[in-house]
Amino acid sequence: MLDLEAYFIPDIVNVIPSERAIMKPTTYLRIVRSSAWYDLLVTWPFATPWTFGWLYDQLARLASTAGIPGVTPPLDAMHLLLANLLGSAVIAWSLARMLSPSIRLGRLDAMARWLFLCWQIVAVSAGANAIILLFSSMELLFGILQSLPVRPGIPDNRRDA
Repeated sequence: MLDLEAYFIPDIVNVIPSERAIMKPTTYLRIVRSSAWYDLLVTWPFATPWTFGWLYDQLARLASTAGIPGVTPPLDAMHLLLANLLGSAVIAWSLARMLSPSIRLGRLDAMARWLFLCWQIVAVSAGANAIILLFSSMELLFGILQSLPVRPGIPDNRRDA
């Protein structure tokens, strides 16, 4: 069986020589769970057309009131579909990290966050409303934290769970 982790998720445990600079496994797993809770709280409104429509209106109103630059186009069926697919997938992904946090899931989540951050920056650069950057700050924070080196030796064999 192909070990994707060996190809795509580098083991950076020994990158930083100082033992103090390497995160404890229990701390890392807490970060993985925290990022999962954040994602669940922020993205659940994306999961249904009704909740996303309400959220979209609130974000558009906030952007307009605050004078945040960029376009907030009228919501259409394609926007709803894509937002609902995103919300549904992120809810499932959040629950997976809450119920079985591991270094592997944390590393995969970090990779997803770096990709989300890139696409958010591309969207704003292309004229999308800069209110998107409110989400980008948390993508950056959790992307950095979940990319940090972790001391080897997770109890209960959770490293490869």
